[in-house]
Amino acid sequence: MWRPSFSSEYDNTPVEKASGSIVMEPKCDSNLTSFQFRSCQLLSRQAFGFWKVEILLNALSAMKAPVDLVCVRCPADVRHRAGYSPKHNRIWMCANRFWNPFEFRRVLVHELTHAFDFARAKVDTGSCVHIACTEIRAWNLSGECDLWRNSFKYFGEEMINRKQRCVRDGAVASLLENERCQDTYVAHAALEEAWPQCWRDYWPFTTKPDLDTRWRQSPMLR
Repeated sequence: MWRPSFSSEYDNTPVEKASGSIVMEPKCDSNLTSFQFRSCQLLSRQAFGFWKVEILLNALSAMKAPVDLVCVRCPADVRHRAGYSPKHNRIWMCANRFWNPFEFRRVLVHELTHAFDFARAKVDTGSCVHIACTEIRAWNLSGECDLWRNSFKYFGEEMINRKQRCVRDGAVASLLENERCQDTYVAHAALEEAWPQCWRDYWPFTTKPDLDTRWRQSPMLR
């Protein structure tokens, strides 16, 4: 998996703490064009108003583990468009690979879920089962596997099985990118061991996010 080389200015800059008002500016790669920089800023500000992002950021702030967001320029041949660095407690987003605000915020929720898991538990990066658990949660909670987004991909399957298959496929693909879990048998075994507990773990959300029907104002209208 490709990872950006964080410059010394990222390491030496204090992390901005997220609060209830979610005032947080992304730090950006100097290699980005002016358009990409402004686009990443706009997408980030809109995403910070999304209710899932707000809950995760506030939870991280409450645990005294505020996360930093870095917009970087990624190579065109890279499969991943974002990632989380436990060492730096930093999320990086490929600013040159996002144009859809809904897609940006789903991927941001995915990475924030990883940050939350590392903040609340002692995740062993050498354990494929631990990595499988946070991947299951990230794919489940982010909205990337919501039924309306995958209605044609898994056409003909029962609705519940359709989402579970999407989460499983995404989690296995992520595991296979991990250098310690690249063996297919190891990746699938870790997934099966972590699945029963982690599939039903929605924290810090109080209920399954895709079943939460409470009305919330769209961040696009704020």
